[in-house]
This record gives sequence, structure tokens and C-alpha cells, in this order.
Amino acid sequence: MEPTRIGFIGFGEVGKTFATAMVTRGAEVFYYDVVRTDAVPGAVYCPLDELVARCEILLSTVTTHIATAVAETAAPLLTSRNTYADMNSTSASVKRRIAGIIGTSSAHFVEGAILSAVGEAGANASILVAGERAEVFARQMNQFGLVNVKFFSSAVGEASQVKMLRSIFSKGVECLLLEMLVAGKRAGIAEYLWKDIVDFMTKHPFQGIAENWIKTHPAASERRYHEMEQVLETLKELGVDPIMTRGTTEFFRQSVESGLAAHFTRKPDDLWAVPEELDKRRR
Repeated sequence: MEPTRIGFIGFGEVGKTFATAMVTRGAEVFYYDVVRTDAVPGAVYCPLDELVARCEILLSTVTTHIATAVAETAAPLLTSRNTYADMNSTSASVKRRIAGIIGTSSAHFVEGAILSAVGEAGANASILVAGERAEVFARQMNQFGLVNVKFFSSAVGEASQVKMLRSIFSKGVECLLLEMLVAGKRAGIAEYLWKDIVDFMTKHPFQGIAENWIKTHPAASERRYHEMEQVLETLKELGVDPIMTRGTTEFFRQSVESGLAAHFTRKPDDLWAVPEELDKRRR
């Protein structure tokens, strides 16, 4: 049996990381990139048309803003022997648009949503895939070293929906931390703040912390809102533009004005009761 040939369109950090694992597992790996980069041992560069002709599986690992254009370039070259997997971080609607572009050929389409930071997780990155051929694709990727590729849905767009909404948390926390540390540097207490937050989050399971924040949100919104007004004043005094803090303050203000506290006469047992009620009041 001939070895599986896998081609990467775009060969940055993601492509190189995945290719290294695949070569180790015996796949023949090829890549195309507009900028020819340092090769992964065992991975062979070739032009795009040759890449498509050689490889059964194609992974688009380009920068997000050109994912659609790359699909448009690749589509006329594809045949029924190809599976085209778009692994880029885009919205569900963009994934469906790319699926439509690939659908003009006879190739199979798979959407991929990389949930982990590849620079940290490497080939163990958590990846959800969707599409009619996604279950087969997931097994193939598991076989070739991407052990945490998991089938999520046969409907294109649903894996990316998870990725996009999850980013509200992951990217939001990133920016919150940086806003806090910038203010901390100006106040001369950044290292203390960092150690205090790390110590707190390390010693307490996240699930318990998060559930308590959510369940106490209705009763504590007004107090937290007024505290955040004081935080805004503090950042103003330090000369820090409170982009994230302003949003947090506004969120609490809306919760107060929605009458959420009056609806919950006690702390709810079920954390889902809070976002469900918030959703009703924001419609």
C-alpha cells in the first residue's frame, strides 16, 4: 500500500508542527507557501498545482484573512481524490463560504477548528472537525500523529462556532490580564498582582470559581458595578485606556438595570439559570 500523501497550503507554525508529527508517523508530506521557508525534515516543497496533484489530503493552514482567496485558487485544481481541510480560525459563515467554493470541484471538504495554542500543545492540540467526511478525516489525522483531532458534526460551521465563541473567553482573558498588568506596571505593583492571580487560580479548581461567579452574578451585580466604576476611576488616574474594564462595567450596569436581581430571590442551584435569564432580558 502506498503511503498517504498530505499537503500543506501555508507552512507557518501550525503547518510545520503538524508536518513534523506526520512525517514521524510515516506520511509523505509536501507543502506550498508563497514564502519558501525552512523545511521540516522529510517535508518536500512543491508548487500548488503539483501539491494538489500529489496529495490526497490537503490542509489549508494559512493566515485567516486569506483563507477564502486560497480556497478560490485551489478549487479549480481539485479532483474527487482530494480532501480539502480548512484549518483556519474563521467564523462559521466563512467556513460555509469556503465549503461552497471547494464544492465547485468534486473534492471533499472538511472544516477544522484548532482550539489549543499550537505553540504550546504542538501535535497534541485539540482540534474539532466537521463535515460529511470529517469522521474519516479525524481517524486519518489520529493515525498520523494529531491525536486530539475529534469529529464534532457532519454540518460545516458547527466546529468553528465552538472555536469562535470559546475565543470570547480565551482572547478576552488575555486582554484583561494585559490591561491589568499595564495598569499594575504604572502603579508599581504588577509583579504582586501577577503572583496573586496565579496563586489564586492555581490553588482553586476553575470550575468552582467560575460557577460561583455566575451563580452570584444576579445578587452581586449592583455591588460589582459600583466597584467597577471605582476601577475605571483608578485607571483614569493612572492614564490607562480602560478598554476591557469599560466593557465589564457596562455588562454589570445592564444586569442591574435588567432587574436580574429581583428575579433571583436566592443563589440559584443551577448555573445555567443565570445565562438563560440574561438571554431572555436582552432580546
